[in-house]
Amino acid sequence: MPSRLDEYYAGKKGPKGEPLCPFCGSKQVYPVKSKYLIFFSRTDGWSCANEECRMYRKLFPNPSFGSGGWHR
Repeated sequence: MPSRLDEYYAGKKGPKGEPLCPFCGSKQVYPVKSKYLIFFSRTDGWSCANEECRMYRKLFPNPSFGSGGWHR
């Protein structure tokens, strides 16, 4: 079953924006993955790589996805 966020962006014509840190707005975010069973990996959360951010190397559930890619 698709997530609500994917359903929302499926109805829009433009692509969703780049993942951003919801605390500092940096584009330097990366998913933190863990192994699930043998073949699958899942995303436990996201982390910010900006050293000045208060969430530097800490987990948060979802990144922010900017303006949708229209305003570059």
